[in-house]
Amino acid sequence: MTQRPGTQRKTDTHMKNAPVKLHNQDAQKARGMDTLALIPVFAALYEVLTLLVLPWFSVPELKYTGYAFKANVLHMADMEEGLAEYFGYPDTVLQTALQNLNILRIGAIIGVVLTLAFIVLAFLIKVRSALLGRIAFLWNALLTVYAFSFMMDTNRLINLLMGKPDDLMSYTLNSSMQLTPYAYSLVIFGIILVFMLEQLLDTRSEYEAEQYILKVETEDPGISKRTIVGLILVVVAIPTVIAFGILFLQDRSIYFISLSVMILSMVPFFLVFENRRPEAREIIVIAVMAALATVGRAASFMLPFFKPVAAIVIISAVALGPEAGFLTGATAALVSNFLFGQGPWTPWQMFSFGIIGFIGGLIFRRYRHGKPANVKLMAVYGFLATLLIYGPIMDTSTIVQSISMGYQEIDWEAALAIYAAGIPVNLVHATSSFVFIWFLANPLLKKLNRVKQKYGILEP
Repeated sequence: MTQRPGTQRKTDTHMKNAPVKLHNQDAQKARGMDTLALIPVFAALYEVLTLLVLPWFSVPELKYTGYAFKANVLHMADMEEGLAEYFGYPDTVLQTALQNLNILRIGAIIGVVLTLAFIVLAFLIKVRSALLGRIAFLWNALLTVYAFSFMMDTNRLINLLMGKPDDLMSYTLNSSMQLTPYAYSLVIFGIILVFMLEQLLDTRSEYEAEQYILKVETEDPGISKRTIVGLILVVVAIPTVIAFGILFLQDRSIYFISLSVMILSMVPFFLVFENRRPEAREIIVIAVMAALATVGRAASFMLPFFKPVAAIVIISAVALGPEAGFLTGATAALVSNFLFGQGPWTPWQMFSFGIIGFIGGLIFRRYRHGKPANVKLMAVYGFLATLLIYGPIMDTSTIVQSISMGYQEIDWEAALAIYAAGIPVNLVHATSSFVFIWFLANPLLKKLNRVKQKYGILEP
């Protein structure tokens, strides 16, 4: 049946006005940040965490003293007093150093205020907060430069007191005081975001170009052969790699094993693109979810074992698929351990987080085919998966590491004692997964579903 010209003109007018209407609706309903705009917000949250909590200086000589963990911006004066006691500073030198550290401390507090103000304004006025954001990120970067200058002066003094040669090596690899990666990251964020901040916060062009592509399947096609192949790969190949590291490398090459697990984690995800090439925006969504899990783990450092990582991994798997869920879990474990410490446990954590994401993506696959999300059932799954899958796997890793490194002989009674001792920890972790899924599932699923529809991502 031929469509009349008048009807065609009405349809064209409606499609033309749709982006403007959508933009107006967004302004009225204040839906908050878009995906790209969240990147500088998460970076700002990380900088606040760095300024207030994470250590800025590493001093190996103080490793086994009471000053070992006093190197963040709030306790750097204690660290300097420890150095003075250890190396025998003159009083005048100590007072000068404390004055410089006090300036750095005041600067860090100003940086926290500027950064928090940017986060609030980014949600309220979006692109118009770009100027304040640039000031905040540049200010924090300059604090690192000031800290670097203080570190060089301290190393020069220590070299003089200890009779060390005054050369480049004594200021870098062999120096008594070094800046941590957390401090240097402020410079990296400052350099990158000062140029990209306005583009990331400007969601207007995103709404003007928005076209919703509704790809809702009314029937669940079942588990595909590709997913079965991916499951076999992660269940067989990754444990084989971990076992190889234990038996032949004795966990000496932790980064090699972790990198191998990371590569194998990518294979099931890229099987999704067997009929086409992957696009950058599809990889970015996984990276954002892994970064969210990493920041969540770092932000909840004061609550032992009460972490949102498993919850975010499961939500990612439900929205994006089991392959994407496994990759998110493995990536989050590897990246977050750069903050919490790499070790023989890292590949085990990568596999544990990944497998509960993969299984969650399989169980709740109907959500990706138009069915409503059952948040209560997801929360129960998160509790059980963390308690019965993640926890026992990590307890097993403790047993295997004790045996492989020769710390102690483990018999069946000792193994059962380790599993029993892990039950309270696993219960706390499982409860955190339940709570975070309960509160985060709906908003995150809505956001991820909107991104999927908008860009047509992760569609084979």
